[in-house]
Amino acid sequence: MKSASFNTSFRPRRPAGFTLVEVLISISLGSMVLAGVLSAFLMLARSGIRTSNYSVMETETRRAFEQLGIDARMANNFVSNFTGSVITSFTLTIPSNDLTTQRQVTYGIDSSDSANMKLYMVPGADPTATSGRLVLVSRVTGLTFLRYDANGTLIPTSTTSDAGVKHVQASLSVRRSTSGVAAATQVIRSSAFTLRNISI
Repeated sequence: MKSASFNTSFRPRRPAGFTLVEVLISISLGSMVLAGVLSAFLMLARSGIRTSNYSVMETETRRAFEQLGIDARMANNFVSNFTGSVITSFTLTIPSNDLTTQRQVTYGIDSSDSANMKLYMVPGADPTATSGRLVLVSRVTGLTFLRYDANGTLIPTSTTSDAGVKHVQASLSVRRSTSGVAAATQVIRSSAFTLRNISI
């Protein structure tokens, strides 16, 4: 009878699975990858919001300047309205839609809320009127109206007379902000619109 022999090199099979060290390494690597993905997502989202803010600012100002240019080119009279030594609005006299009569339109800055000033247009010559007022650009932080003579020389605001005004220009600073995103700020200047129907 043969004696039973035992294989001394046999080791019991360990159960399938990960060790604690492997799990910790996997969690660390996964956390780093996830943090990178989240950071990239947040950066892309913030960039998208800022781009959207710039797009809204440019769209608003482009439309406002287009309307101002149309009215300025048709105007046959220009009157500045001063607050102290600053031009806060001006009134243009332009032909009505049927070209048989004249009407007035005023462009101005509403500074009642200093954190959110507005460039507006209102029918008539009263810059304080609210009936029919149309806000052209919101969230304005600064606005300057500039006047030039026929030679393109800037007329200083110390000159309150509008005699000799042949060109008008608007320069404004706009700021749009969204929570958690750096504010988008832009300074935009219109071209100098020629008052074609005003004789100098």
